[in-house]
Amino acid sequence: MKLFRHPEDRLPVGIILFYFLLDLCVYAFVDSIVWLAGWFLLGIFPKTNVCVWNHNHHHCRTFHHAWLNRLLEIVYGFQTGMLASTWTLHHIHGHHRHYLDQDRDTSRWQAGGTTISLWRYIAEGLFLTYPRAIAIARQRPKLLRRYLIELSASLGILLALTVYRPLPALFVFWLPMFASLIVTMRATYYHHLELDLENPMAASRNVVDSKWLNILTGNIGYHTAHHHKCGLHWSKLPQLHKELEPLIPAHCYTRTVPIYYWIDHLDRLLSRVCQPLRRRPACRSRTQHSSDTAQ
Repeated sequence: MKLFRHPEDRLPVGIILFYFLLDLCVYAFVDSIVWLAGWFLLGIFPKTNVCVWNHNHHHCRTFHHAWLNRLLEIVYGFQTGMLASTWTLHHIHGHHRHYLDQDRDTSRWQAGGTTISLWRYIAEGLFLTYPRAIAIARQRPKLLRRYLIELSASLGILLALTVYRPLPALFVFWLPMFASLIVTMRATYYHHLELDLENPMAASRNVVDSKWLNILTGNIGYHTAHHHKCGLHWSKLPQLHKELEPLIPAHCYTRTVPIYYWIDHLDRLLSRVCQPLRRRPACRSRTQHSSDTAQ
């Protein structure tokens, strides 16, 4: 029986679930505020990446079985702050459908025809994401009931964990959820900022030259392709990008943020260091073969 709809999801989901188990261990066994604060700080970057996998999951569900998807969404929610189907409502129904219409876009970068600041965008993301998601769900009564049930279940579990061990819950769940949302909002602010609102091929920024950005975030750098066919599995976005590439203007490509840049740089450096080591066994085998032939 197949659990995963796409085999490419096995490794990232396995890593994320293992990371969540570590979170639970820290929550259950660590009481020192110093160690808890350290775990929180170390988790800001990886949990920001988990935000994107949460996003990918809501565009293209991970498992064949609905109950497994719901359980995964609880895990994702506790790591990223986007509980239940909030991504589906706020991002897919609110952003993807209306990202060219700044009056209706739930992730709008304009207000009244004027570009808003990064800080206002982050504040709206923190305080208006759930109200905007609920407003969209209210237009679909069946979806609203399901969403409120799933949201209540997630919040109920989170509150129970908080009552049982308040300090670990603060550092393992609550603070990372807020931090992940803030960092995610900062990143998404630049995805469409001051780009074309008429031409979909010129409305998104792409980062295609960062190997590790796209490995760690499930190809989020192929953003035009993602908006062109948002239900497409993340593993297929590079191929779609190649088809769309002639239509994407040069100004819609940008460089990655410093942390991914340095990971890419370190990767290239290690590749140069390891390349001679990989060549040596081959050289030795050829030398040995020549010696055996001569004998």
